[in-house]
Amino acid sequence: MARKEIKYYRIPDNYWFRIHFVRPRFKSNIENVLLYMANECCRIPKCSCEEYNRRYFDAIKMFPGNIDMADKTLHNWRTEIPALFGFYKENKEKDTTETSKLATFLHENQDLTQFLRLFLYSFQFPGGHIKPQDIKEIIRNRIKFKPAKTIIQVLKEGNEILNEENTQKEMCISAEEATYCIFNDLRVTSGDKSPDEIAKTILQNRRNKLKYYNPNDKHTHSPKGSVRTKGDMTRYAGDILFYMEIANLLEKRHGYYFLKGNELSALQTFNEDSTWFTGYDYFYGKKKIVTSNISKVESLWFDYVSNSMQPDLFKTDIRSIIEDIKEIDIVFDDRIKDVVSSEDKSTKEIGDLGEAIVCGHEKMRLKINGYDEFIKLIQIVDSPAYRPGYDIDSYEADGTEDHRYIEVKTTISKQKINIYGFHMSPNEWRVAGTIKEHYCVYRLMLSENGKLLFILRDPVRLYKSDQIEAFPRDGMDVTFSPEAFAPTKLLIWKR
Repeated sequence: MARKEIKYYRIPDNYWFRIHFVRPRFKSNIENVLLYMANECCRIPKCSCEEYNRRYFDAIKMFPGNIDMADKTLHNWRTEIPALFGFYKENKEKDTTETSKLATFLHENQDLTQFLRLFLYSFQFPGGHIKPQDIKEIIRNRIKFKPAKTIIQVLKEGNEILNEENTQKEMCISAEEATYCIFNDLRVTSGDKSPDEIAKTILQNRRNKLKYYNPNDKHTHSPKGSVRTKGDMTRYAGDILFYMEIANLLEKRHGYYFLKGNELSALQTFNEDSTWFTGYDYFYGKKKIVTSNISKVESLWFDYVSNSMQPDLFKTDIRSIIEDIKEIDIVFDDRIKDVVSSEDKSTKEIGDLGEAIVCGHEKMRLKINGYDEFIKLIQIVDSPAYRPGYDIDSYEADGTEDHRYIEVKTTISKQKINIYGFHMSPNEWRVAGTIKEHYCVYRLMLSENGKLLFILRDPVRLYKSDQIEAFPRDGMDVTFSPEAFAPTKLLIWKR
Protein backbone atom coordinates (compact mmCIF):
# COMPACT_ATOMS: atom_id res chain seq x y z
CA MET A 1 0.00 0.00 0.00
CA ALA A 2 1.43 3.37 -1.07
CA ARG A 3 2.34 5.73 1.74
CA LYS A 4 0.22 8.88 1.73
CA GLU A 5 2.27 11.96 0.93
CA ILE A 6 2.29 14.65 3.63
CA LYS A 7 1.72 18.15 2.26
CA TYR A 8 3.35 21.11 3.98
CA TYR A 9 2.67 24.82 3.96
CA ARG A 10 5.79 26.69 2.92
CA ILE A 11 6.69 30.37 3.06
CA PRO A 12 8.53 31.37 -0.15
CA ASP A 13 12.26 31.77 0.54
CA ASN A 14 12.27 35.48 -0.27
CA TYR A 15 9.59 36.11 2.38
CA TRP A 16 11.05 33.95 5.13
CA PHE A 17 12.42 35.85 8.15
CA ARG A 18 12.37 34.50 11.68
CA ILE A 19 11.91 37.20 14.30
CA HIS A 20 12.85 36.49 17.89
CA PHE A 21 13.07 38.14 21.30
CA VAL A 22 14.13 37.47 24.89
CA ARG A 23 12.53 34.34 26.36
CA PRO A 24 12.56 34.35 30.18
CA ARG A 25 13.56 31.10 31.89
CA PHE A 26 10.74 31.71 34.38
CA LYS A 27 7.89 31.83 31.84
CA SER A 28 5.93 29.05 33.53
CA ASN A 29 5.94 31.07 36.76
CA ILE A 30 5.92 34.53 35.24
CA GLU A 31 3.18 36.13 37.36
CA ASN A 32 4.85 35.25 40.65
CA VAL A 33 8.27 36.33 39.40
CA LEU A 34 7.09 39.68 38.02
CA LEU A 35 5.19 40.59 41.17
CA TYR A 36 8.11 39.56 43.39
CA MET A 37 10.74 41.36 41.32
CA ALA A 38 8.65 44.53 41.04
CA ASN A 39 8.36 44.52 44.82
CA GLU A 40 12.09 43.90 45.31
CA CYS A 41 13.11 46.56 42.78
CA CYS A 42 11.00 49.11 44.63
CA ARG A 43 13.06 48.35 47.76
CA ILE A 44 16.30 49.39 46.04
CA PRO A 45 17.01 53.14 46.05
CA LYS A 46 18.79 54.91 43.20
CA CYS A 47 22.46 54.00 43.58
CA SER A 48 25.60 53.07 41.67
CA CYS A 49 25.25 50.50 38.89
CA GLU A 50 27.40 48.03 40.83
CA GLU A 51 25.39 48.38 44.05
CA TYR A 52 22.04 48.12 42.29
CA ASN A 53 23.21 45.08 40.35
CA ARG A 54 24.38 43.39 43.55
CA ARG A 55 21.10 43.97 45.38
CA TYR A 56 19.09 43.03 42.30
CA PHE A 57 21.01 39.76 41.93
CA ASP A 58 20.55 38.99 45.65
CA ALA A 59 16.79 39.48 45.25
CA ILE A 60 16.72 37.00 42.36
CA LYS A 61 18.65 34.49 44.43
CA MET A 62 16.15 34.81 47.30
CA PHE A 63 13.13 34.05 45.09
CA PRO A 64 11.57 30.78 46.36
CA GLY A 65 13.40 27.83 44.82
CA ASN A 66 16.39 29.84 43.54
CA ILE A 67 18.74 29.57 46.50
CA ASP A 68 20.52 26.49 45.08
CA MET A 69 20.25 27.53 41.45
CA ALA A 70 23.44 27.89 39.41
CA ASP A 71 24.79 31.43 39.10
CA LYS A 72 24.61 31.18 35.29
CA THR A 73 20.86 30.68 35.42
CA LEU A 74 20.44 33.49 37.93
CA HIS A 75 22.45 35.81 35.69
CA ASN A 76 20.13 34.87 32.82
CA TRP A 77 17.22 36.06 34.96
CA ARG A 78 19.15 39.25 35.69
CA THR A 79 19.44 40.11 31.99
CA GLU A 80 16.03 38.81 30.86
CA ILE A 81 13.82 40.79 33.25
CA PRO A 82 15.13 44.26 32.34
CA ALA A 83 15.45 43.37 28.64
CA LEU A 84 11.82 42.30 28.32
CA PHE A 85 10.09 44.24 31.09
CA GLY A 86 12.47 47.12 31.81
CA PHE A 87 12.24 46.99 35.61
CA TYR A 88 15.25 49.29 36.07
CA LYS A 89 17.05 52.05 34.16
CA GLU A 90 20.83 52.12 33.97
CA ASN A 91 22.84 55.27 33.22
CA LYS A 92 26.40 54.14 32.63
CA GLU A 93 27.68 57.66 31.98
CA LYS A 94 26.60 58.81 35.44
CA ASP A 95 27.12 55.34 36.99
CA THR A 96 23.58 55.23 38.42
CA THR A 97 20.73 52.74 38.25
CA GLU A 98 17.19 53.30 39.43
CA THR A 99 13.95 51.34 39.50
CA SER A 100 11.71 52.12 36.54
CA LYS A 101 8.11 53.30 36.32
CA LEU A 102 7.22 49.83 35.02
CA ALA A 103 8.22 48.05 38.23
CA THR A 104 6.64 50.77 40.37
CA PHE A 105 3.40 50.60 38.38
CA LEU A 106 3.05 46.84 38.90
CA HIS A 107 4.03 47.02 42.57
CA GLU A 108 1.55 49.77 43.37
CA ASN A 109 -1.38 48.55 41.25
CA GLN A 110 -1.05 44.80 41.95
CA ASP A 111 -2.93 44.02 38.72
CA LEU A 112 -0.93 41.50 36.72
CA THR A 113 -3.63 41.17 34.08
CA GLN A 114 -3.56 44.90 33.38
CA PHE A 115 0.25 45.01 33.46
CA LEU A 116 0.58 42.21 30.89
CA ARG A 117 -2.01 43.84 28.63
CA LEU A 118 -0.11 47.11 28.71
CA PHE A 119 3.12 45.19 28.02
CA LEU A 120 1.55 43.51 24.97
CA TYR A 121 -0.04 46.77 23.85
CA SER A 122 3.35 48.47 23.47
CA PHE A 123 5.34 45.38 22.41
CA GLN A 124 6.54 45.81 18.83
CA PHE A 125 9.24 45.01 16.29
CA PRO A 126 11.56 46.87 16.25
CA GLY A 127 11.85 47.50 19.98
CA GLY A 128 14.49 47.88 22.66
CA HIS A 129 13.79 44.37 23.95
CA ILE A 130 16.09 42.91 21.28
CA LYS A 131 19.79 43.48 20.50
CA PRO A 132 20.83 46.41 18.27
CA GLN A 133 22.33 44.13 15.60
CA ASP A 134 19.01 42.23 15.40
CA ILE A 135 17.08 45.51 15.19
CA LYS A 136 19.28 46.42 12.20
CA GLU A 137 18.15 43.26 10.36
CA ILE A 138 14.52 43.94 11.21
CA ILE A 139 14.80 47.46 9.77
CA ARG A 140 16.55 46.19 6.62
CA ASN A 141 13.63 43.83 6.06
CA ARG A 142 11.09 46.69 6.48
CA ILE A 143 9.46 44.97 9.46
CA LYS A 144 6.94 46.97 11.50
CA PHE A 145 4.94 44.52 13.56
CA LYS A 146 2.81 44.43 16.71
CA PRO A 147 2.19 40.71 17.46
CA ALA A 148 -0.77 40.94 19.88
CA LYS A 149 -2.65 43.42 17.71
CA THR A 150 -2.12 41.29 14.58
CA ILE A 151 -3.25 38.06 16.26
CA ILE A 152 -6.42 39.70 17.57
CA GLN A 153 -7.18 41.20 14.15
CA VAL A 154 -6.65 37.83 12.42
CA LEU A 155 -8.99 36.05 14.85
CA LYS A 156 -11.59 38.81 14.45
CA GLU A 157 -11.45 38.62 10.64
CA GLY A 158 -11.59 34.83 10.82
CA ASN A 159 -14.73 35.00 12.93
CA GLU A 160 -16.36 37.25 10.33
CA ILE A 161 -15.43 34.83 7.53
CA LEU A 162 -16.81 31.83 9.42
CA ASN A 163 -19.95 33.77 10.32
CA GLU A 164 -20.59 34.56 6.64
CA GLU A 165 -20.15 30.86 5.87
CA ASN A 166 -22.68 29.94 8.60
CA THR A 167 -20.33 27.29 9.98
CA GLN A 168 -21.26 27.93 13.64
CA LYS A 169 -17.54 27.84 14.44
CA GLU A 170 -15.17 30.25 16.15
CA MET A 171 -11.89 31.27 14.60
CA CYS A 172 -8.86 29.96 16.47
CA ILE A 173 -5.12 29.74 15.94
CA SER A 174 -2.36 27.35 17.02
CA ALA A 175 1.26 28.20 17.77
CA GLU A 176 2.28 26.53 14.49
CA GLU A 177 -0.21 28.57 12.47
CA ALA A 178 0.88 31.77 14.19
CA THR A 179 4.55 30.92 13.51
CA TYR A 180 4.28 30.14 9.80
CA CYS A 181 1.35 32.33 8.79
CA ILE A 182 2.28 35.41 10.84
CA PHE A 183 5.59 35.62 12.70
CA ASN A 184 8.01 34.21 10.09
CA ASP A 185 6.40 35.72 6.99
CA LEU A 186 7.77 39.09 5.86
CA ARG A 187 4.57 39.76 3.93
CA VAL A 188 2.82 39.90 7.31
CA THR A 189 5.44 41.51 9.55
CA SER A 190 6.11 44.28 7.00
CA GLY A 191 2.38 45.00 6.67
CA ASP A 192 1.95 43.81 3.06
CA LYS A 193 -0.58 41.11 3.95
CA SER A 194 -3.83 42.06 5.69
CA PRO A 195 -5.39 40.27 8.70
CA ASP A 196 -8.24 39.18 6.41
CA GLU A 197 -5.77 37.55 3.99
CA ILE A 198 -3.93 35.85 6.86
CA ALA A 199 -7.17 34.41 8.25
CA LYS A 200 -8.12 33.12 4.80
CA THR A 201 -4.70 31.48 4.43
CA ILE A 202 -5.05 29.69 7.78
CA LEU A 203 -8.57 28.48 7.00
CA GLN A 204 -7.56 27.36 3.48
CA ASN A 205 -4.58 25.43 4.89
CA ARG A 206 -6.93 23.59 7.24
CA ARG A 207 -9.27 22.69 4.43
CA ASN A 208 -6.31 21.39 2.42
CA LYS A 209 -5.01 19.57 5.51
CA LEU A 210 -1.58 21.11 5.18
CA LYS A 211 1.03 20.51 7.86
CA TYR A 212 3.47 23.18 9.03
CA TYR A 213 6.57 21.64 10.56
CA ASN A 214 8.77 19.83 8.03
CA PRO A 215 12.05 18.53 9.53
CA ASN A 216 13.55 18.33 6.01
CA ASP A 217 12.84 21.99 5.23
CA LYS A 218 15.98 24.12 5.26
CA HIS A 219 14.01 26.73 7.19
CA THR A 220 13.97 24.39 10.18
CA HIS A 221 17.77 24.15 10.28
CA SER A 222 19.96 26.51 12.26
CA PRO A 223 22.85 28.34 10.56
CA LYS A 224 25.27 25.82 12.06
CA GLY A 225 23.40 22.95 10.45
CA SER A 226 21.69 21.46 13.52
CA VAL A 227 18.02 20.61 13.04
CA ARG A 228 15.59 22.65 15.12
CA THR A 229 12.84 20.84 16.96
CA LYS A 230 9.19 21.63 16.44
CA GLY A 231 9.16 23.40 19.81
CA ASP A 232 12.13 25.53 18.81
CA MET A 233 10.34 26.75 15.71
CA THR A 234 7.12 27.74 17.43
CA ARG A 235 8.46 29.08 20.71
CA TYR A 236 8.32 32.82 19.95
CA ALA A 237 4.78 32.82 18.62
CA GLY A 238 3.93 30.42 21.43
CA ASP A 239 5.27 32.87 24.01
CA ILE A 240 3.11 35.73 22.73
CA LEU A 241 0.04 33.51 22.66
CA PHE A 242 0.81 32.43 26.23
CA TYR A 243 1.20 36.05 27.39
CA MET A 244 -2.10 36.89 25.71
CA GLU A 245 -3.74 33.99 27.51
CA ILE A 246 -2.61 35.05 30.98
CA ALA A 247 -3.51 38.64 30.07
CA ASN A 248 -7.07 37.31 29.62
CA LEU A 249 -7.24 38.27 25.95
CA LEU A 250 -7.26 34.70 24.63
CA GLU A 251 -8.38 31.36 25.99
CA LYS A 252 -6.77 28.05 25.09
CA ARG A 253 -8.77 24.95 24.18
CA HIS A 254 -7.17 21.73 22.94
CA GLY A 255 -4.04 23.49 21.75
CA TYR A 256 -5.83 26.33 19.95
CA TYR A 257 -6.32 29.93 21.05
CA PHE A 258 -9.66 31.76 20.80
CA LEU A 259 -10.62 35.37 21.52
CA LYS A 260 -11.85 35.77 25.11
CA GLY A 261 -15.56 36.34 24.57
CA ASN A 262 -16.22 38.56 27.60
CA GLU A 263 -13.27 40.89 26.96
CA LEU A 264 -14.72 42.79 24.01
CA SER A 265 -13.65 46.22 25.24
CA ALA A 266 -9.99 45.24 25.68
CA LEU A 267 -9.93 43.33 22.39
CA GLN A 268 -11.40 46.33 20.57
CA THR A 269 -8.71 48.57 22.07
CA PHE A 270 -6.03 46.30 20.56
CA ASN A 271 -7.92 46.03 17.28
CA GLU A 272 -8.08 49.82 16.86
CA ASP A 273 -4.58 50.51 18.20
CA SER A 274 -2.67 53.12 16.20
CA THR A 275 0.15 53.76 18.70
CA TRP A 276 3.72 53.17 17.58
CA PHE A 277 7.19 53.88 18.92
CA THR A 278 8.80 55.95 16.17
CA GLY A 279 12.33 56.03 17.58
CA TYR A 280 13.64 53.61 14.95
CA ASP A 281 11.74 55.06 11.97
CA TYR A 282 14.69 57.31 11.06
CA PHE A 283 16.79 54.28 10.08
CA TYR A 284 14.35 52.86 7.51
CA GLY A 285 15.58 53.34 3.94
CA LYS A 286 19.13 54.16 5.04
CA LYS A 287 21.88 52.38 3.08
CA LYS A 288 24.24 52.36 6.05
CA ILE A 289 22.94 51.77 9.57
CA VAL A 290 25.39 52.18 12.46
CA THR A 291 24.66 49.78 15.32
CA SER A 292 25.88 52.22 17.97
CA ASN A 293 23.27 54.76 16.78
CA ILE A 294 20.55 52.15 17.21
CA SER A 295 21.82 51.48 20.74
CA LYS A 296 21.22 55.12 21.65
CA VAL A 297 17.49 54.70 21.02
CA GLU A 298 17.11 52.01 23.70
CA SER A 299 16.57 54.43 26.58
CA LEU A 300 13.88 56.22 24.54
CA TRP A 301 12.18 52.87 23.98
CA PHE A 302 11.88 52.10 27.68
CA ASP A 303 10.67 55.64 28.36
CA TYR A 304 7.97 55.04 25.75
CA VAL A 305 6.95 51.74 27.34
CA SER A 306 6.91 53.33 30.82
CA ASN A 307 4.66 56.10 29.57
CA SER A 308 2.27 53.50 28.15
CA MET A 309 1.55 52.35 31.72
CA GLN A 310 -1.74 54.24 31.88
CA PRO A 311 -3.62 53.55 35.14
CA ASP A 312 -7.06 53.73 33.51
CA LEU A 313 -6.25 51.63 30.43
CA PHE A 314 -7.13 47.93 30.60
CA LYS A 315 -8.45 47.97 34.14
CA THR A 316 -9.35 44.36 34.83
CA ASP A 317 -12.97 43.46 34.03
CA ILE A 318 -14.02 41.77 37.27
CA ARG A 319 -16.54 39.51 35.53
CA SER A 320 -13.80 37.77 33.56
CA ILE A 321 -11.74 36.98 36.66
CA ILE A 322 -14.41 35.69 39.02
CA GLU A 323 -16.37 32.76 37.67
CA ASP A 324 -19.58 32.80 39.67
CA ILE A 325 -21.25 36.16 39.15
CA LYS A 326 -24.33 35.14 41.11
CA GLU A 327 -22.12 34.58 44.13
CA ILE A 328 -20.67 38.07 43.89
CA ASP A 329 -24.02 39.78 43.36
CA ILE A 330 -25.05 39.00 46.93
CA VAL A 331 -21.77 39.96 48.58
CA PHE A 332 -22.57 43.56 49.23
CA ASP A 333 -25.87 44.57 47.69
CA ASP A 334 -25.74 47.70 45.55
CA ARG A 335 -22.01 48.26 45.84
CA ILE A 336 -21.00 44.94 44.32
CA LYS A 337 -23.66 45.33 41.63
CA ASP A 338 -22.04 48.64 40.80
CA VAL A 339 -18.63 46.98 40.48
CA VAL A 340 -19.82 44.04 38.39
CA SER A 341 -22.75 45.39 36.38
CA SER A 342 -21.86 49.02 35.70
CA GLU A 343 -21.48 49.95 32.03
CA ASP A 344 -18.26 51.63 33.12
CA LYS A 345 -17.01 48.50 34.85
CA SER A 346 -13.66 48.48 33.05
CA THR A 347 -12.60 51.57 34.98
CA LYS A 348 -13.51 50.26 38.42
CA GLU A 349 -10.74 49.87 40.92
CA ILE A 350 -9.68 46.39 41.99
CA GLY A 351 -9.91 47.74 45.50
CA ASP A 352 -13.67 48.25 45.12
CA LEU A 353 -14.20 44.55 44.56
CA GLY A 354 -11.84 43.57 47.37
CA GLU A 355 -13.60 45.87 49.79
CA ALA A 356 -17.02 44.57 48.75
CA ILE A 357 -15.97 40.94 49.15
CA VAL A 358 -14.38 41.62 52.55
CA CYS A 359 -17.43 43.59 53.63
CA GLY A 360 -19.57 40.55 52.79
CA HIS A 361 -17.15 38.36 54.71
CA GLU A 362 -17.47 40.60 57.77
CA LYS A 363 -21.26 40.58 57.60
CA MET A 364 -21.29 36.79 57.49
CA ARG A 365 -18.69 36.51 60.27
CA LEU A 366 -20.86 38.57 62.62
CA LYS A 367 -24.01 36.72 61.60
CA ILE A 368 -22.45 33.29 62.23
CA ASN A 369 -21.34 34.45 65.68
CA GLY A 370 -24.82 35.73 66.53
CA TYR A 371 -24.20 39.50 66.32
CA ASP A 372 -26.80 40.41 63.71
CA GLU A 373 -27.36 43.83 65.29
CA PHE A 374 -23.90 44.94 64.13
CA ILE A 375 -24.31 43.90 60.51
CA LYS A 376 -25.97 47.13 59.38
CA LEU A 377 -23.28 49.16 61.13
CA ILE A 378 -20.44 47.78 58.97
CA GLN A 379 -19.39 50.37 56.45
CA ILE A 380 -16.84 50.99 53.73
CA VAL A 381 -15.08 54.29 54.37
CA ASP A 382 -15.11 55.92 50.95
CA SER A 383 -14.58 59.66 51.22
CA PRO A 384 -11.86 61.59 49.35
CA ALA A 385 -11.84 64.21 52.08
CA TYR A 386 -11.55 61.73 54.95
CA ARG A 387 -8.62 59.32 54.92
CA PRO A 388 -8.68 57.37 58.17
CA GLY A 389 -5.99 54.88 57.11
CA TYR A 390 -8.32 51.90 56.66
CA ASP A 391 -11.06 50.80 54.26
CA ILE A 392 -13.74 49.13 56.39
CA ASP A 393 -15.16 49.87 59.83
CA SER A 394 -16.35 46.55 61.27
CA TYR A 395 -16.83 45.01 64.73
CA GLU A 396 -15.32 42.24 66.78
CA ALA A 397 -17.51 39.24 67.49
CA ASP A 398 -16.54 38.79 71.13
CA GLY A 399 -19.44 40.24 73.10
CA THR A 400 -17.96 43.74 73.20
CA GLU A 401 -18.71 46.72 70.99
CA ASP A 402 -15.08 47.04 69.98
CA HIS A 403 -14.44 48.09 66.39
CA ARG A 404 -12.26 46.20 63.91
CA TYR A 405 -10.62 48.57 61.45
CA ILE A 406 -9.74 46.78 58.24
CA GLU A 407 -7.35 47.76 55.47
CA VAL A 408 -7.98 45.59 52.39
CA LYS A 409 -5.06 44.74 50.09
CA THR A 410 -6.28 43.01 46.95
CA THR A 411 -4.38 41.40 44.09
CA ILE A 412 -6.04 40.08 40.93
CA SER A 413 -4.34 37.68 38.53
CA LYS A 414 -5.42 35.03 36.07
CA GLN A 415 -3.29 32.33 37.66
CA LYS A 416 -2.83 31.72 41.35
CA ILE A 417 0.15 33.67 42.70
CA ASN A 418 2.43 32.92 45.64
CA ILE A 419 3.69 36.41 46.44
CA TYR A 420 2.00 37.59 49.59
CA GLY A 421 3.47 41.03 50.18
CA PHE A 422 1.69 44.40 50.01
CA HIS A 423 2.36 48.11 50.45
CA MET A 424 1.07 50.31 53.27
CA SER A 425 1.06 54.08 52.94
CA PRO A 426 2.66 56.26 55.65
CA ASN A 427 -0.82 57.12 56.96
CA GLU A 428 -1.94 53.47 57.05
CA TRP A 429 1.21 52.42 58.93
CA ARG A 430 0.86 55.30 61.39
CA VAL A 431 -2.81 54.52 62.07
CA ALA A 432 -1.99 50.81 62.45
CA GLY A 433 0.58 51.72 65.11
CA THR A 434 -1.99 53.87 66.92
CA ILE A 435 -4.98 51.51 66.81
CA LYS A 436 -2.81 48.43 67.47
CA GLU A 437 -4.81 45.22 67.98
CA HIS A 438 -7.97 46.73 66.49
CA TYR A 439 -6.24 47.27 63.13
CA CYS A 440 -6.24 44.37 60.67
CA VAL A 441 -4.86 43.99 57.15
CA TYR A 442 -6.97 41.64 55.03
CA ARG A 443 -4.70 40.34 52.25
CA LEU A 444 -7.10 39.16 49.54
CA MET A 445 -5.79 37.30 46.48
CA LEU A 446 -8.23 36.68 43.64
CA SER A 447 -7.70 34.52 40.58
CA GLU A 448 -9.70 32.33 38.24
CA ASN A 449 -8.76 29.37 40.41
CA GLY A 450 -10.10 30.76 43.67
CA LYS A 451 -9.92 33.34 46.40
CA LEU A 452 -7.44 33.38 49.27
CA LEU A 453 -7.66 35.55 52.39
CA PHE A 454 -5.01 36.19 55.05
CA ILE A 455 -5.68 38.35 58.11
CA LEU A 456 -2.78 40.16 59.80
CA ARG A 457 -3.86 41.74 63.08
CA ASP A 458 -1.77 44.63 64.44
CA PRO A 459 0.88 44.65 61.68
CA VAL A 460 3.20 47.04 63.53
CA ARG A 461 3.40 44.63 66.49
CA LEU A 462 3.94 41.73 64.08
CA TYR A 463 6.82 43.65 62.53
CA LYS A 464 8.40 44.54 65.88
CA SER A 465 8.17 40.91 66.99
CA ASP A 466 9.80 39.70 63.71
CA GLN A 467 6.70 37.81 62.57
CA ILE A 468 6.55 39.82 59.34
CA GLU A 469 9.09 41.86 57.39
CA ALA A 470 8.64 45.53 56.54
CA PHE A 471 10.84 47.77 54.45
CA PRO A 472 10.48 51.58 54.50
CA ARG A 473 9.52 53.00 51.09
CA ASP A 474 7.05 55.86 51.16
CA GLY A 475 5.34 53.93 53.95
CA MET A 476 6.11 50.25 54.35
CA ASP A 477 6.52 47.32 51.94
CA VAL A 478 5.29 44.37 53.98
CA THR A 479 6.03 40.70 53.32
CA PHE A 480 4.93 37.63 55.26
CA SER A 481 5.20 33.87 55.01
CA PRO A 482 2.04 31.79 54.42
CA GLU A 483 3.58 29.16 56.69
CA ALA A 484 3.38 31.61 59.60
CA PHE A 485 -0.18 32.79 58.86
CA ALA A 486 -2.84 30.26 57.99
CA PRO A 487 -5.40 31.48 55.44
CA THR A 488 -8.85 32.42 56.71
CA LYS A 489 -11.90 30.87 55.10
CA LEU A 490 -13.54 33.54 52.96
CA LEU A 491 -17.20 33.83 53.93
CA ILE A 492 -19.88 34.74 51.39
CA TRP A 493 -22.74 36.92 52.59
CA LYS A 494 -26.12 35.21 52.61
CA ARG A 495 -29.19 36.77 54.16
